[in-house]
Formats: sequence, C-alpha cells, structure tokens
Amino acid sequence: MPFSNEGCSRPHPDIHVRHRMHRWEIIERYVLLLIAAGLLGWAGWLFFVKTSPERATGGGALLLCAYWALWQAMYEDTLGSSVPPSLGERVMMGLWLWGRRLVLGSISALFALGAWHVAQSADVLADFGLIALFAVLSFGAGWVAVFGGGRSQSMTDDGSVHAERMRRYK
Repeated sequence: MPFSNEGCSRPHPDIHVRHRMHRWEIIERYVLLLIAAGLLGWAGWLFFVKTSPERATGGGALLLCAYWALWQAMYEDTLGSSVPPSLGERVMMGLWLWGRRLVLGSISALFALGAWHVAQSADVLADFGLIALFAVLSFGAGWVAVFGGGRSQSMTDDGSVHAERMRRYK
C-alpha cells in the first residue's frame, strides 16, 4: 500500500488526503454542500426577488459564506499536500485571491485617502492620532490584500505562506 502508515512513527504527508473517508467526514461533506446550496439559494432570492436596499450587502455576505462552505467541503483536505490542485480548486483559489485583492485593496485605498484628507486640515493633536490610525489601517489592509494571512497571528510568516500558496497554484 503506497499510503500505509504501518511501521512508521510519522504518517506519510499525503495520508490525510488519500485515505478512505470516515463516516463523519462523508456526513460533514454532504452537510457543507447542503449548506452551500441553501446559502446560494438565499443569496439568489435576495438578489433577484427582494427589492430592499440591504439585498446587496446580505447577498454578498451569503455568497462569501457559501464560498467558504464549498471550499471546506471540496478542497480543505488538499492544502499542504503534494497532490496537484484540480481545475476547480484553482478557479476557487483565483476567485478568492483576486476578490481579496480587490476588496482589501479598495479598503486600504479608502483608509489612505482618509489619512490624506485629515492631513490636509490637521491642526489639532487629536487629528494626528486619526491620521496615524488611518495610515496603520491602510497599511494593514494593503498587506493582507497583497500577501493574505499566514498561519500565525503575526506578520512574520505571511510572505513565506504566500510564496508557498503561489507555488501550489502556479
């Protein structure tokens, strides 16, 4: 057996990907797919049937939740493995990457614009604190837009994790 764990103190790196799925994993996958389908249906109802102004915000939030449920159901087990990514995984990762860059890049630009606007009329010490706050928030949003989040809560591994992800989905 190529992925056997017999006689090893450490499991093969791909053993978690190519193993026979346990019953709870199969149930989890189907539940996540049902949740994603329900969220997509709800988002579609908000976008195409509902006429209230909050439909875009609510529908967008539901689409993000559906994306997460689909990713968890289909591709979460393949991260960190040497199994080549499928076309679907590449497409979903590309959507996430460019969506993250667009949204967080826009937020970063808005914070930078806010810092610049406050700096144009800064005459009180409190205004300089607001400029600094906007500048830090702009830098943070820009950093995550470019590199994403790493595996820890600090920024130390963001670059290496970003490079690892780019190698996988290249």
